[in-house]
Amino acid sequence: MKKNLVTILLSVTLVGGLTGCATNPEASPKESAKAGETAAATKNQKFTINWFDGTWEEPVPGPDSEAVKKINEKFNVDFKSQFVPFDTYDEKLAVKMASGDLPDVIGMEAVDANYLKWSQQGAFLPLNDFLQQYESMKAVPSFTWDAFKVDGKVYGIPTYFSPKGGKKPLIRKDWLDKLGLKMPTNYEELKQVAIAFTKNDPDGNNKADTIGLGLAKGIYYDPSFGSYYANFSWYNKNESGQYIPGIISKGNQEKIAFLADLQKQGALNKDWAVTAYKDVFKAFNAGKVGIWYEQPGNSGSNGIVFDTLKQNDPKAEVVPIPPFKAPDGSQGLTLGGGYYRMYMISSKLKNEPEKVKRILEMIDYFHKNIPAAEKNPQNKDFDWMNGGEGKGYKMVNNIAQPIAENRSTVAPNAYIKDGGWVKDDEDLFNFAKVAKTPEESKFQQTLADMLHGMKFYVDPTSRIISPILMEKNADLAKYITDETTKMIFGQRPLTDWDKMVQEYMAKGGKEMIDEVNKALKAGNIQGEWK
Repeated sequence: MKKNLVTILLSVTLVGGLTGCATNPEASPKESAKAGETAAATKNQKFTINWFDGTWEEPVPGPDSEAVKKINEKFNVDFKSQFVPFDTYDEKLAVKMASGDLPDVIGMEAVDANYLKWSQQGAFLPLNDFLQQYESMKAVPSFTWDAFKVDGKVYGIPTYFSPKGGKKPLIRKDWLDKLGLKMPTNYEELKQVAIAFTKNDPDGNNKADTIGLGLAKGIYYDPSFGSYYANFSWYNKNESGQYIPGIISKGNQEKIAFLADLQKQGALNKDWAVTAYKDVFKAFNAGKVGIWYEQPGNSGSNGIVFDTLKQNDPKAEVVPIPPFKAPDGSQGLTLGGGYYRMYMISSKLKNEPEKVKRILEMIDYFHKNIPAAEKNPQNKDFDWMNGGEGKGYKMVNNIAQPIAENRSTVAPNAYIKDGGWVKDDEDLFNFAKVAKTPEESKFQQTLADMLHGMKFYVDPTSRIISPILMEKNADLAKYITDETTKMIFGQRPLTDWDKMVQEYMAKGGKEMIDEVNKALKAGNIQGEWK
């Protein structure tokens, strides 16, 4: 969908305009006094700030609420917000951007083709000169900032999401123990475990009602056990030495052959190709699936509900599956980008440096890291952001739990995304401390221990912006997913793999791979383990 965006020319005097308000130490007393009066007046100046963003909050935060009044009072602003549910936000945002009547602050979920286009068209203010002026921004790692650079300029401010987060494979350890099986360390061992989980009555109810490996339509989640095998990691290289997407790699070829074997053995749900991933979570919680996925932290209703699982099977014990050692000797998972959600500032504010500073101060405040031990009413910042104890949240077993029906009205962090960068995986270990049940706490601790102690691969494509990658990758990946689904069901022979890759290349894959590798070479960027 193409829209005509009003192009806004950026001022080359931006830096001077934003930094030139400091008092000159060599100025005369009279000049210094005048500058001080100006600074005080600016601090007392009230700015109207238009804020446009998507939201997952229910109900949707409104423009007039107790939370908005708190934001206005704290930051001396007139906060005018408009929030749209994320399921329709992209469409509404495109219309807003096309109109040329841009809000002061624009939120997005991630760097995508629109972020690239709008940045190049001059819609957003470049922020490079501010990145070291605010504590929360100093903590952002360089590989995350790289993802926001367009022609060397950073236009977005990311909100922290653990780079080691996201769904990880896990297994019913009690089923392994009951059947006398060991933790699988490769796909052949995993196949034998999945077949045993399906055929050998691991729950002991004398019924053939369990499935070894959970799988949903779109081959979801990707059953990869390391960067070498992951569909969307650019880890492997072709014969020309170019990085290639994992979905056409030898690692994925091995994985598809594994899934085809499981299909023949009946160790997959026969209807998986039309089953929503949410339904697999329900089946896992019901004690009917042996291998599935969960992430650090609470996934809510679309995740593992440990108390439900325990009610259905009191002996249930869940543990993560360590990544497999790949043929090239590597062993580890792919590091995420380190963020989810971001804010851009309209370039219309290029001549309003003090308003820009006020916006950045607001974002910086919400992005400060509050340790888990301080997430309680005694921490004034936490209490304020979350709407106050008894109104926006309540303490249950010394753990703050949101009052869902009130948050949108009273909690300022329902309006401005909170969460600051943390070090040494502190956030991963916090999840065990705030878990609702002992079983969930044990799982979260085991998962954090595993993730903390392993190596992670930094995908080189996470550090560049490639227009063709953004344009073509999703459609190309869907093509391979559709074709490999046919292979799993025996509707297309596995021997067609090379032919399928050639089809992928002809559909634009070659053009995409060439551009990505050109950008990597230009930036002297390589994939690396950390």
